Amino acid sequence: MPETTNQNPSSADGSSAASPSRWPDISGIPTTPVAPSGGRPAIATDEDLAGIPTTPIATSSPPVAPLPTWPVFTFPTFPSFPSFPSFPDTPGPSTPSIPAYYGQARFMNASTNGVTLDAYIDGRELFSGSTFATVSTYANVADGFHTVTVRKTNGQIYYQQTLAFVAGEKVTLVILDTANGVTVTKVSDMGCTNIPSGYGCLRVANMSYSGSSYDVRTFQNQIAFGGVGYKEVTSYKQAAAGNHTFFITGSQLSVSSFNELPIIILSAIIGGSCTGCGVANPILTFSVNVEAGKAYTSYIIGNPWSNLYQVFTLED
Repeated sequence: MPETTNQNPSSADGSSAASPSRWPDISGIPTTPVAPSGGRPAIATDEDLAGIPTTPIATSSPPVAPLPTWPVFTFPTFPSFPSFPSFPDTPGPSTPSIPAYYGQARFMNASTNGVTLDAYIDGRELFSGSTFATVSTYANVADGFHTVTVRKTNGQIYYQQTLAFVAGEKVTLVILDTANGVTVTKVSDMGCTNIPSGYGCLRVANMSYSGSSYDVRTFQNQIAFGGVGYKEVTSYKQAAAGNHTFFITGSQLSVSSFNELPIIILSAIIGGSCTGCGVANPILTFSVNVEAGKAYTSYIIGNPWSNLYQVFTLED
């Protein structure tokens, strides 16, 4: 029997007809390197990537775009103008200033006892040999409590009390009669502010005698200040600049508080044609020449039985 071998007969083209099929030839196709088992993936070299375009990557400093070049602008030169001449300031009316931590006080004598009086603050004489319806000048008084003394000139002390004084405030110390001598009433001279142009301020104080009460009326019989009782000081009212005439009557409480004028304008001139004008049988008549921007207090002082009965107006 012929010997059998494992060789397959060859085909006509010289290949073995019975051999298994072979892999296609891929030698011309580029391949991606494969990492060996258990190793790191292969990284393509620069030679492998030489033909592939790449996107540039920014470095640590960003690229700087060139700035445009702007033309240089030159401001035109203007001619200089001559300077205006300087004029000196025109001094206005001077008002005495009150030193810091001080107020001011003055005395007014409304006593009808017929003796001359001296007045002191802490032993400093501010009013000497005063008589009825006289007034001292303002004097500076430090903030705090001070002893006020009124005495007969070179004689007996009639009044001595400690009173409070406030820095920046002006006051009038009114000397009044009592059964055993005199007393002092303090009146603040502040409160007239925001005066409109062409106006001043006016108020009334009743410093006559206990139990008195008055209405103060205009020439047209309108009530300017109503029901002003003893030691009462009214509020300031705006009063038009000019000469005002007023009439004092006994207070009519039923109408006084409801008919007061809010401001005081110039009334009809006395002697002019005004039907029904005038006040019948006034107790007192007085006039005040109001200057714009100034404040006034009209004090009703004295009494009918002393023949010292009048209105004494002071500029505050």
